[in-house]
Amino acid sequence: MKTKKVTITDIAKAMGLSPVSVSRALANQAGISGELKAKIVAKAAEMGYIKPRKHTPARILVLHQKPYQHDNSNFSYMVQGIEKALQEADTDYSIEFLDKDNQSRLILPYRLSKGFKFDGVIFIGRFNPEYVSFIQQEIPSLIFYVGYSPAYDYDSVWFSFLNAGYKQCKYLIDRGHIRIGFLGDLSAYRNKEKKTGITSALEEHGLIVDEALFFGRNEAFPARLAGLITDGLLPTAFICEHDFAAVELIRLLQGHGLKVPEDVSILSSGNTEVSAYSLPALTTMDLNIEYSCRTVVSTLLKRIAEPGKPAENIAVLSTLVERESVRTL
Repeated sequence: MKTKKVTITDIAKAMGLSPVSVSRALANQAGISGELKAKIVAKAAEMGYIKPRKHTPARILVLHQKPYQHDNSNFSYMVQGIEKALQEADTDYSIEFLDKDNQSRLILPYRLSKGFKFDGVIFIGRFNPEYVSFIQQEIPSLIFYVGYSPAYDYDSVWFSFLNAGYKQCKYLIDRGHIRIGFLGDLSAYRNKEKKTGITSALEEHGLIVDEALFFGRNEAFPARLAGLITDGLLPTAFICEHDFAAVELIRLLQGHGLKVPEDVSILSSGNTEVSAYSLPALTTMDLNIEYSCRTVVSTLLKRIAEPGKPAENIAVLSTLVERESVRTL
């Protein structure tokens, strides 16, 4: 049977004193005579009172390898979101930029090299696996935020691009689109996931999966786009890997005298500032960054408290934001 924990209130009742007086005596504060203080301390020991340990904030190191830029990407929002979540969790933290050269040379982050101790580390983005193992020797508890790889056997929080691709494609299909293109870096893991989601939605609705409509975002794309327009084979809608790709595509289409969404519908991802100010404003996917940042911090704190628990791979789902770049056929 569990023994009931003795509290300050229990000691106060046993001695006929106020909890405030007992608290002051046990904290060795002024306002209590030496004689009474000694009696309270003795009574507390007799009753088995254990003084609560003082809370020590977790010390977290945040590492990222992307330089800060003045742009509308979500990277700065992710870093800011992690910082806010760490503050809300009452942690001590340091944020450092770590370039790829230092990773390849297995050089410790600055604060670690100066002897600072940390309870956990957050990696923002994809890091060299050898470097991650190197850091884990110093800080066993770690988590990845974005930059997911199936090779990682660590805690990770990222965005479900599989779900996003499916959701985007179904949204277009529900609006009468059956010839749907994709524009993005086809070698990126996130876009491989998104492509799987798109093809799954097409197949479930009995539509043809045309690999020729999945376009890499490279110097060859403008010429391929021009060819599709000339041959009358342009998709009625494009899903773009992110908002910037969508804005570039709108510019290319306008150069050919085509309008969005009258001639071509466009759906993107990110819900960055540019998506709202684009002409037309972009229908896009909001990544739910603030929530994902809180999830990163809470998952890392669980890992610190329970080092032997199984690794978690948490995929946060995106939310559709409807604007003006998609029309119903």
